[in-house]
Amino acid sequence: MKKCPQCGREYDNTMAFCLDDGAELLYGPASRGARTEEPNEPATAILTSLDSAPAPTAILSGSRPQVSTRSIAVLPFAHLSSDPDDEYFCDGLAEELLNALSRIDGLKVAARTSAFSFKGKNANISEIGSALNVNTVLEGSVRKSGNRMRITSQLVNAADGYQIWSERYDREMKDIFDIQDEITLAVVDALKLKLFDDEKAAVLKHHTRNPEALEFYLRGRSYFTKFTPEYFQKAIKCFDQAIAVDPHYASAYAGLAECFSEMSFFGSQGDWMPKAEAAVRKALELDGTLGNAHNSLAVTKMYYDRDYAGAEYDFKRAIALDPGSAHIHMWYGWYLGLTRRFDEGLEAMRRAQEFDPVSHLIGFGIGAIYLWSGQSERAIDQLGRVVELNPNFRLAYCYLAEAYVENGDLASAVSTIDNPSLVLDDPISLSAAAYVYAKAGDRQKALEILEELEKSMDAPAVQIAQICVGLGDHERALAWLEKACDERSVWLIWLGVEPTFGPLRGDPRFKNLMKRMNLVDCL
Repeated sequence: MKKCPQCGREYDNTMAFCLDDGAELLYGPASRGARTEEPNEPATAILTSLDSAPAPTAILSGSRPQVSTRSIAVLPFAHLSSDPDDEYFCDGLAEELLNALSRIDGLKVAARTSAFSFKGKNANISEIGSALNVNTVLEGSVRKSGNRMRITSQLVNAADGYQIWSERYDREMKDIFDIQDEITLAVVDALKLKLFDDEKAAVLKHHTRNPEALEFYLRGRSYFTKFTPEYFQKAIKCFDQAIAVDPHYASAYAGLAECFSEMSFFGSQGDWMPKAEAAVRKALELDGTLGNAHNSLAVTKMYYDRDYAGAEYDFKRAIALDPGSAHIHMWYGWYLGLTRRFDEGLEAMRRAQEFDPVSHLIGFGIGAIYLWSGQSERAIDQLGRVVELNPNFRLAYCYLAEAYVENGDLASAVSTIDNPSLVLDDPISLSAAAYVYAKAGDRQKALEILEELEKSMDAPAVQIAQICVGLGDHERALAWLEKACDERSVWLIWLGVEPTFGPLRGDPRFKNLMKRMNLVDCL
C-alpha cells in the first residue's frame, strides 16, 4: 500500500500522486483510521467509494462485442476544489479529453453517457472496463484556487488495475489548453498509437484559446446534459456568453443548435428549429469539420425542412468526421427508423451501442424500431429491460405500453401506465396514457385527459390526435394532424411509422398529409 504524507489517504501501489492534494505518495503500512474521505471521489479500483449505489448495467440488444485491443473510457475527473460550483469544470475537462481522443483513428472511446454513468458509483476499474467494453481507463482530479489549478491524471489497465501512466500539473488557468494537449499526447504515447502530422493537428485542435470562453462553454455543456427545458435555457445563456467572449467559437454555436433543436420537442414548438438552423450554419461557417454540427443540421433538415435526402447526406458527413460518436450514430438510427429502413436503423443503433453500452436512449431507440417494424414481442423485451434499469424513463414506459397494445395484451398495457413510480405530468406521457385507456375501454379516463390537453397551450397536436385515434374519432384526429402540419410540428415524421395511426392510413386526408410531409414512401 501507499499513503499520502499530507492527508494520510491510502492508495493502491499503482498510484503515484494523491488525488486530494497532489502530494507524492509514499510506501507505508495500511492505516484505515488516517484516511480522509472526499464527497466526489472517482469510481475506481484505487479509491474505495463509500457510495453504495450499484454500478450501471449495459442495455445490450444482442451478443456482446469483443473488447477492442485499443479502447479507453474517460471518467469524470474528481472535484477537489472548495467551491462546489466548480464541478462542471471537472466534468467538462474530462469531456474535452474524451472528444480529443475520439478523433484518433484506431482508438475506441466509450461515450460520455456510459463513462459518466459511473460517477459516484461503487465500481472498480475492472468492473468499469467490463461494463464499457474497454481495456484502459483515464481518470484524474482537479483542484482550483483562484487562477491556479492542480490537475492529476492517470491511465490504468482495466484488466489488472495497474497504472500505465500518471502525471500532475500545477498551472494557471490560461494553461488549460496545453494541459489537455499534454494529457492527450501522453495517452497516445502510452497506448503506442501513431499519429501523422495532420492527424495530430486534428486531435489537438481547440475551437477557442480563450479560457473564459471555455469555462462558459463547459458550464453550458454541463447544463445541457441535464436534459430538461429549464436546463436547456441555462445552457443557451452560457453558450451565448461564450460567443460574446469569443465570437469565432464554433463549438459554442453548435451547442446552441443542439439546445434549440431539443427545445422543439418540449411543448409548443415556437421558432426553435429556425434558430437551430441559423446557429448550426454559423458553426459550420466557422468550422466545417465539426461532426456534431453536421448532425444538428441533419436533424433540422429531417424534422423541420422535410428534406430527407439532405438529412441523410449530413448524417453521413457527420459520421465520416466523427465515426466514434455514439450520439451521431443514434440520431442516424432514428432517421433510418423513421423513414422505414428498419434493418439499417437497428444496425445504426447497435453501432451506437458499441460506443455507449449503458445509454437508455439508445436502448429505447432499438425498442422503438422493433415496435415500428411490427416486432411487438421484441419491443416488449427490449423496452422492458430499459425501464427496469431506468425506472424514471417515462417515454420508454409509454412505448412499452403501446407495444403491449399492439401485442393484444391490454391488461399489461394498463398496468404499465398505472405503475406507481410513473409520474404522468407532461403532454407526451399523458397522451400515451389516454391512448392506452381508450384502447382498453376506459373512455372516461381518456376523455378527461383529452379535455385537459386540448385546453393546454403546450400539448403537441400530434399527441392529441393520437388520443382521438384511440377513441375512434378519426375526423377529430385528422383535424389535429392538419393543424400540426400547418405548425410544422417536429412530431409529424412519426406518422409514417407509429402503429397508433394505422387506422388512418387509408383515408385520403391522411394520404394528403403524408404527401405534404414528403413521406409518401412511408404509406
